[in-house]
Amino acid sequence: MISAQPYTLDDIQSDVIHLGHLIDETMNKLLEIDRHTLTADTKHYIDRASAFVWVARDLSERIQGGFSDARHSERAPAGENARA
Repeated sequence: MISAQPYTLDDIQSDVIHLGHLIDETMNKLLEIDRHTLTADTKHYIDRASAFVWVARDLSERIQGGFSDARHSERAPAGENARA
């Protein structure tokens, strides 16, 4: 029986980065839609989907930034992390 490899912080960071790419591409596709040809209901649903994707993108970037900050803190000499 082969045991599964542990899911590490590096794995999580990689998945968050890939998620960010997927979210960016989804937003690009939503922005490419010719809204002039849509019904009012469809425009409403596209607007809602766009709002959800904007929020997801912002959260993804925030999470990615948190990983970058944590990685920087791990590598910085002890004196750099001290607050005055």
